[in-house]
Amino acid sequence: MALPPWMLFFTYLRWPVLRKTVERVIQQRLNGLATEMAYGSILALFPAILALFTAVGLFEDSLQMLLRDILNPFVQVEDASLQLVLRDAAYSLRIVIPDLMWQLLGNFVAEITGRRNGGLFSISFIAAVWIASSALCTAMNAFDQIHRIPRRLRRPFWQARGVAVLLTIASILLLAIAAFFILIGNQLIATTLNILESFPIYRVEDGTYLLLRLWRTLNFPLVMALVVIAFVLLYRLGPSRWHRGTPLLPGALLAALSWLGISWLFRLYVNNFGAYNRVYGAVGTVIVLLLWLQLSSLVILVGSQLNVTVGEAMRADRALAASPPQPRSSRPTTPFDEREWL
Repeated sequence: MALPPWMLFFTYLRWPVLRKTVERVIQQRLNGLATEMAYGSILALFPAILALFTAVGLFEDSLQMLLRDILNPFVQVEDASLQLVLRDAAYSLRIVIPDLMWQLLGNFVAEITGRRNGGLFSISFIAAVWIASSALCTAMNAFDQIHRIPRRLRRPFWQARGVAVLLTIASILLLAIAAFFILIGNQLIATTLNILESFPIYRVEDGTYLLLRLWRTLNFPLVMALVVIAFVLLYRLGPSRWHRGTPLLPGALLAALSWLGISWLFRLYVNNFGAYNRVYGAVGTVIVLLLWLQLSSLVILVGSQLNVTVGEAMRADRALAASPPQPRSSRPTTPFDEREWL
C-alpha cells in the first residue's frame, strides 16, 4: 500500500538527507539570509500590525452585521470587538514570546485598538502594507537561492513586489477570518453557558471555568494552524519557480513546530538568564526582538531547504525506479531544467 505524499516525506528524514540539508544551509549562508530577513522584518513588523488592526477595525461593523445574520436564528448575539478578539488570540502566543518583547508589542497593539479612525485607513493601511511587503521580498530572494533558481528565471522587481503585497494582504485576511471564527466560538460558548445554568445540577463556578479554559486552550492550535498555513503559502508562492513534486505541508509543519520550540527556549533564556536591558539599556527590547526575528527567519529558511532536499531525493528515487540505467553520455536532469519548473 502506497503512502500518501505528505506521509512519504517523513520516510526520507534519514541521516544522508538531513546531512545534505545541513550542508546546503551552510553553503548557501542561510544564517546570513536570516539576518537580512530579520532586519527587514523589524522594519515591517509594526506597519504589518498597524495594517492588520486598521483593516479589522474598518470592516468591524460589516463583520458584526454578518455575524448577527448568521447566528441570530440560533443564539442571541452580543456586541464584541473583533480587534479585541484578535488581540486575545495573539495572547496565546505569549508562552513562546519573551516578556520584554511582549510588553513592547502589547503596548503598540493597545494604542492601536484604542483608536478608531476610518479616514486614517486610506493612507496608513496602504503605506503599512507596502512597508510590510518589503520583508517578504527579502524572504522571496532567499527562497530563490534555496531552490537554486537561475537569475534569468527569477521574477522581475515589479512582479516580486506585487506577489509580496498580495501575500501580505492574504495574511491579513487570513487573520481577520480567524478572528471572526473565534468570535463566533465565543458567542456559542456564552450561549452554552446560559443554557447550562438553567439546569439545577450544573455547578456554575466549576463548569464555567472548565468550559472557558477548554475554549481558550483550543485557541492555541488554531493560531498554530495559521502559522502552518502561512508557511505553506510562503513555500509555494515565495520562490519564483516551484519544482514539481517538491513537498510543502510536511516542511511547513516541522518548521512551525521547530519555531514553537525554539521560541519557547529563547523566551526561557531571555526571561531567566538574559540581561539585555542592563547591557544595552533602552534598546534591549529591540535587540531581543531582532534576535527572535532572526531565529524565526532561520527556521523558515531551514524548513524550505528541507522541503527542497527531500523533494530532490524523492524525484531521484522515482526516476531510478521508473527508468533503466542511463548511459554516461545521456543528459542528466538538473535543478536548472526549465521543463521541471512551474
